[in-house]
Amino acid sequence: MNPADSARDDLAYMRALVETPGAFQRSFGQAYFTAGLCYGLQMILHAAQALGWIAESGLPALLIGLGPTVVFLVLLVWIIAADRATRKPLAGATAKAIGAVLGAIGIANLVLVFVVGVVAWRESSLTVWLIYPCTVMVLQGTAWLVIYALRRRAWFGVVALGWFATAAAMAVGVAYQNFPLFIGAAGVGFLVFMLAPGWIMMRNARIG
Repeated sequence: MNPADSARDDLAYMRALVETPGAFQRSFGQAYFTAGLCYGLQMILHAAQALGWIAESGLPALLIGLGPTVVFLVLLVWIIAADRATRKPLAGATAKAIGAVLGAIGIANLVLVFVVGVVAWRESSLTVWLIYPCTVMVLQGTAWLVIYALRRRAWFGVVALGWFATAAAMAVGVAYQNFPLFIGAAGVGFLVFMLAPGWIMMRNARIG
């Protein structure tokens, strides 16, 4: 295949993902909004722990650590099931793009968990482990930057820059052992750059 043709095919493939209207935008927005709400709330609860308002061990700590993820996964299954019940499965380039992106994100996160986790375990260092959430924020920013490059909508670029700023602030918190800064930056990231874009996408899907 001609390299130019291949490049055009790749661009069309990515455009199919970010330009999918209607139901996909609504379901993705619901999932993004839900993730922002669950993990934003988790950061608020972690901040309460740091202030001594909630115990940092025992059942409360376990619920704060695992609860948001369990709730998010349950709601995500419900969102996916509702989406499949209300429309036909996506076909062609869009379906392939969605599968490829989700697969890439999943694999990248698994590799990051392994790489950072092994080093953190070897060094017995919580500081090293806290680098992992920072890298997740960078991945979020990268994804939004790609979408901005394809669609040229200003708010996509704002979200991308917001995620990068979140990652940088969290890293400063890790480097200077400033846990309130780390938690605060993460909380702002989830609430402003995940929950809010999710709401915008759901609203746009309803309007469209």
